[in-house]
Amino acid sequence: MEEFIGEEVVPPVRFFRDFVEIDLDWEVGAQLLLEQPHAWLGDLATGAALAREPMRAKIGLRAGGIFGAKVTVTIASPSRERDGVTIPLTWVGASSSWLFPRLDGLLGLSKIGEGQSQLWLEGSYRAPFGRPGQLMDQAVMHRVADSTIRGFLDRVAKSLVELVERGVGGS
Repeated sequence: MEEFIGEEVVPPVRFFRDFVEIDLDWEVGAQLLLEQPHAWLGDLATGAALAREPMRAKIGLRAGGIFGAKVTVTIASPSRERDGVTIPLTWVGASSSWLFPRLDGLLGLSKIGEGQSQLWLEGSYRAPFGRPGQLMDQAVMHRVADSTIRGFLDRVAKSLVELVERGVGGS
């Protein structure tokens, strides 16, 4: 259902959830996510000297870099529960932000078994360009968004595993 802001028709919000399972002890992964955001962002991070500053990351499809975009990722204060960690995050286009939908979500790590974790991202975005953007999103662009989200999860999962293999963040 569309909503109106002033006289402008605004397309509905699109919700998403995706996950990857990784061979990673949950406690070690949780410690890395909570204490070392620059480390687990790995090659995605290109700036920000302090954890409170927004971090720039390049996200996009792997197929020849099509639809790649630089985005500013802002990570808020994480929370930890018995068997899970969640980190609120937002990404917006670093330049020409009106072309790129703002994504608001939660990145999480959950324990699913002994030495097994699930890294997940859930949230929402609204396609730019009003009704034409919504139609493009329904036809094709939601697949680009899904692929971008999966690529982000795969890269963060890979960074976490590589950090553990290098002995970073273990007890």
